Amino acid sequence: MVTLSQALLIALDHHQAGRAAEAEDIYRRILGADPEHADAMQLLGVLAAQTGRLAEARRRLRHAVALRPDGAGGLSNLAGVEQSADNPITAVRLYARALHLMPDLADAHASHAGALRGTGQAQAALSAAGRALALAPGHADALANRAAALLSCGDPQEAGRCACRSLRLNARSAVAHATLAAALAAQRRWTEGEAAARAALSIDRGNGEAWEVLGAVLAKLGRFAESLEAFAVAERLRPGSSLYAARGTALIAMARPAEAAADFDRALADRPQDAGLHWNRGFARLMAGDYEGGWPDFDWRRHDDRAEPPWRRFAQPTWRGEPLGGRTILLYAEQGLGDTLQFLRYVPLVASRDGRVVLEVQRPLLPLMAGVEGVARLIARGDPLPPFDLECPLMSLPRAFATGLDSLLAETPYLRPDAARVACWRDRLGPRTTLRVGIVWAGNPRFPGDEERSPKLAGLRRLFEVPGCRFYGLQMGAGRADLAEATLPESFTDLGPEIRDFADTAAIMANLDLMVSSCTGPAHLAGALGVPLWVALPFSPDWRWLTGRDDSPWYPTARLFRQPVPGDWLAVAGRMAAELAVLVQRFRPSP
Repeated sequence: MVTLSQALLIALDHHQAGRAAEAEDIYRRILGADPEHADAMQLLGVLAAQTGRLAEARRRLRHAVALRPDGAGGLSNLAGVEQSADNPITAVRLYARALHLMPDLADAHASHAGALRGTGQAQAALSAAGRALALAPGHADALANRAAALLSCGDPQEAGRCACRSLRLNARSAVAHATLAAALAAQRRWTEGEAAARAALSIDRGNGEAWEVLGAVLAKLGRFAESLEAFAVAERLRPGSSLYAARGTALIAMARPAEAAADFDRALADRPQDAGLHWNRGFARLMAGDYEGGWPDFDWRRHDDRAEPPWRRFAQPTWRGEPLGGRTILLYAEQGLGDTLQFLRYVPLVASRDGRVVLEVQRPLLPLMAGVEGVARLIARGDPLPPFDLECPLMSLPRAFATGLDSLLAETPYLRPDAARVACWRDRLGPRTTLRVGIVWAGNPRFPGDEERSPKLAGLRRLFEVPGCRFYGLQMGAGRADLAEATLPESFTDLGPEIRDFADTAAIMANLDLMVSSCTGPAHLAGALGVPLWVALPFSPDWRWLTGRDDSPWYPTARLFRQPVPGDWLAVAGRMAAELAVLVQRFRPSP
């Protein structure tokens, strides 16, 4: 006669060989003979989990743990079921109990890492994965969970490498493929990210994280209908704050900021103190024209510990718009040159609040600052700061002045070029016999999203086909590399080698009839100078350009030319060329 112990061994052999029905039949027979058989109860619970019956698995494994509370295996298996049921907090607690009883369980450490990441404890997850790998260096699941934790810690390059190591050990790991997809997406490698997400889904169609990443990368690739379908599947599988944040970001890429803000609302309901989510919602609200709601959220950028470079911290309080009463306030640049140029308009208004203004700007902008009113002391970023009582970054001034879409400080010019330089460049450019058009085609390549916002020289080349114009290249920086391989018409003059600084650029612009630029610093300079400006914009532009309009409330002399679909600079240049031909017809040379 077969004993229960022998029957259990036979059932386990069926179980390990993949004969689930035979194993389950024997487990049930054992429990029929002994309802309190802890091992049979545990293994039947594991089998139920493996066959997708999570409710039964949870019930049986809880019973097994109650029968044998000091059994590390039962606790670990129950933790795995709770993790599969999207209960990471419970899973973390159970894994901790199991590992307290048996600290050398590499599998439990690896799974514990995944559960910890699910509760937002990325550093603890890294430590747990490290303990698993110390016990078993070739543990594929530990590597996959370490990769996911590295991604949560903001290291997508190392996360991608770690995910690849996991996949070399187990090419059928949907988790590792999904993590690799997310890591590639974080590096803006959209096509590779799509391939990795689809690889994860070919293994496990129920992997919500892979659907979420797929939705995000498809949006970046401009395949919006597919993106929303992927997000809809992800929401059915694993609704939550990370999904809403990812879809909100995708909706920004679709130039649908009001819907994006609604998704960020849902994400913030779960994570109300998440500075990055507030910042994203602020971007969406500002892009949608909701300045009243957008500025407070936008200020959360200063609390985002993940920002690179880190935000500056001062002991002095931040100014909120109250009378200064003779106190000294530090106004300072915080992001790009264009941001500084846009918000310098507020400096005279701050000075009018009965205070003393110390203005700190990026060093390349110093020669332009002579004409800014109300500055008691001007310094370059990085130089020692004088004593001050209050501080405020330039990009927080709109909030301090309760700026609304209908109450912008839109008067231009608020910057003025140096008269002597203007005269020098007038002589350099010679008689004004044709329409003078300045052109800038690329921004700072280190700026996230520059690939989308910069048309490059090739993207604006159709402009050079318009007769009756003289084109002047004002491009500086990395974008000048485009000139090396370009064949340019006689109507084009590259002024880049002669430009010493932004003051020269401003003086040149003062001698032009039109400035054409991508979304970068020179566009803001032209707008601040009151020079006629055409801006080439991507399908989903920066928040300051709003959506669905061809004018800018920030710059009255600007016209906006938007991509009709993502990546279509040809259409932008075509519309610009047609409009430029009209300007040529109206042009009258100087006497």
